[in-house]
Order: sequence, then C-alpha cells, then structure tokens
Amino acid sequence: MRGFIDVHSHVVPSCDDGAEGIEEGLALCRIAFETGTDVLFATPHAHAPWDTFPRSPRRDAVYAAALPVMQKEAATWGLDLRRGWEVYPTVIAPENVEEYSLEGTRGVLIEFPGFWLDLDDAVAIVCEAAMIVESAGLLPILAHPERCRAVADDPGCVRALVERGWLLCANAPSFLGGHGQTAERTAWALLDAELIALVASDGHTRGRPPVMDDAYAAVCERRGEAAARPLFTGSAIPWC
Repeated sequence: MRGFIDVHSHVVPSCDDGAEGIEEGLALCRIAFETGTDVLFATPHAHAPWDTFPRSPRRDAVYAAALPVMQKEAATWGLDLRRGWEVYPTVIAPENVEEYSLEGTRGVLIEFPGFWLDLDDAVAIVCEAAMIVESAGLLPILAHPERCRAVADDPGCVRALVERGWLLCANAPSFLGGHGQTAERTAWALLDAELIALVASDGHTRGRPPVMDDAYAAVCERRGEAAARPLFTGSAIPWC
C-alpha cells in the first residue's frame, strides 16, 4: 500500500552511521518511496557529547547542504522528505528543544537509550527529556523503546509515559526480528498492550533500508488492517 509516514531515518548525510553521501541517500529515499512511503523524515543522531555522534558545526553543515538537494530530487518522484533529528534525551534542554522538532509537526523524536548503553535509569532520563518537550508545547515521540534494556525487562514500565499522551514509536524491523529476538518479543508485547502509537523504519543504509511494508504486513496479519494502518500512516502525529 501507499501512504506510509516514516518519522525516523538516517537517509541524509550527516557524518553519522547513516547515508555516507547524497547518492546513497537518494538511493535509500527511492527504496522508501517504492515500498510505500510518502513522507520521510531525515533524523540524524544528536548524541550526548560522550557518545559517537554528537552534533557539531561540521555535521550541521553537511546535513544542511545535502538536505535541500535531496528534497528537490525526491519531490520529483512524489516523496516528501522532511527535516528532523533523533535526539538523545540528555541533549534536550528548554533553550534548544524547538530546533529538534520534526518539520511541519509539533513532535520531537527522542531516542530511548539502546541496550548497548546498559543504563540503570534509561526510562527516567527519557521521561525527564519528554517533560521538557511537553513544557515547550511540543509532543514527545519516543524512538525504539523495544531496543531499551529496561523496557525489554518490563514492557509495562512505559505505560505511564503513554498515559501522559506521549507517543511510543517502534522500529519496523523489530517486528521481523531485525534487531534480535529480545527486541522482537518486546515490540510485539508493546503492540499487543496497545502502547505503540507509531512505527518507523530507522533506516540507515542499503543493508538496513528505510522500509516498512513487510512489517506492515506482519502487523496486519496479527492485529488486522484497521489496527495496523494508523500506526504506519502517522495518525498520531501532531501536525502543525
């Protein structure tokens, strides 16, 4: 089907672990479009200063130069490529929160710390960042909770976040085992508990492309099309 809205991808070069250049980025965008995505947000990492991909003037310049070139080309196919960021929670502050919003929306994509960081307080630091976003009149969109060790250990620990109106955004590959068995089990547990509001690709490279069609089919098979479609078409996104 067409009409997927993907709020999480690394298809625009930014010197992170996504596309290395415009040619690769456009190839990834083409894959996304041909598998049903109509709106694709390019969300480079904004890591904490101690992590691998913190923001820097050089990274900002690479991203700012590549994005309009890619937007112009993608528009000729019918793909709406938009600006955004995937922000590590401790980077969010009252003075910078607005600049991280997903273009054309009131949403801010906050990264759940992945299992590789093994933090004791992962959910707490996400909650603190989300409260800053909420205080600014924006809506937290919380990326790949199923890849966070604390959530995998207790999927119910994020229910309070959902009850505040914050949006959990699972990675499409998680439903297919693309991030391992633990993430797969956790993604389905969160979905079955009706805690997931959005699904995104988190596409990075040709080996990890920005596709959602196979995950959509899997969710349709398990939950039905009426339940699956809103998760993949952005019905929960707070558009401006």
